[in-house]
Amino acid sequence: MEDQMGIQKTCVDCAVCGCADGSESYPAFCATRVLSDDVRDEVNELYRSGIAGEVMGAAAVASSRAFSEVLCRVEETLLFASQTGSQKLGVAVCSGLMREGRMFARIARHQGFEVHGIACKVGAVKRSKFDVVESCCDYGTVSCNPLLQARLLNEAETDLNVVIGLCVGHDSLFYRASDALCTTLVVKDRALANNPAAALAAADSVSPYSRMLK
Repeated sequence: MEDQMGIQKTCVDCAVCGCADGSESYPAFCATRVLSDDVRDEVNELYRSGIAGEVMGAAAVASSRAFSEVLCRVEETLLFASQTGSQKLGVAVCSGLMREGRMFARIARHQGFEVHGIACKVGAVKRSKFDVVESCCDYGTVSCNPLLQARLLNEAETDLNVVIGLCVGHDSLFYRASDALCTTLVVKDRALANNPAAALAAADSVSPYSRMLK
């Protein structure tokens, strides 16, 4: 359904969220409202076996305990890892967040996991080697290398890869190339201490980030 400006409305335009609260109060454009029983049943069946079933079960335990026990994201991630039977954790870490990467590895090893970490600058490939705009080479000569990160973690045969602070786009390439299941622990935000949600909370208020709506 399109509004008067021709925008196709989807879930991000909903303020009702009847799918989440069980009220079954759905706007006309609601994806749940128009979902066919066949599609619903087909997707539901995917969760009953295989990797999807295992991950959904592990995620349910981790998220439930994180809610009830007020676990932080690090604790929830390691709980999820244990629930999936993961023994070797891959850490795809931004070179600018090595302190955080080292601490995560320390905590994970303390809890009995094997950790194999690969930094984003692995290979020390000069940015000028890639077909990028020359001005993009100004803020550092060595390029991030998410495909090599993924390859080395694939070769290490990690069970679960944890992403810490990879750049936007580099993370996309890493997820695509990783053989193992991936989860994100930290997202990079250079302006907001790695908390991009802060800009969303401030975008419609008197703040510098209101510029995004102008």
